[in-house]
Amino acid sequence: MANSNVEVKKQGKSSVLGGTSIAFAVVLAALVLNFLTGLIPLDKLEGLPIVMPLVLAPIGAIIGFIGYRINKGKLSLWGIIFNIILFLVPIFYNIFGTLILGV
Repeated sequence: MANSNVEVKKQGKSSVLGGTSIAFAVVLAALVLNFLTGLIPLDKLEGLPIVMPLVLAPIGAIIGFIGYRINKGKLSLWGIIFNIILFLVPIFYNIFGTLILGV
């Protein structure tokens, strides 16, 4: 009986870490999409939303990795994947911007 109680505690902590990792990815994705589309004018932030994934996405991926190590949950795995993709977005944005615009 005590063994199953430990299993529930591990699973709950992992899902919280996975949810936090997904939350990092969703917020960063919303900021990047807003930067690219300009739906909500955030003039004071200038280019910060496109640079933020370089700093915050690895933190979200590490949180997801810790959650995945505790319990092999799909939520943590998706958090890791989304944060890695978001980490690559500013890099590709700068590469394609340089190739297309030549700036």
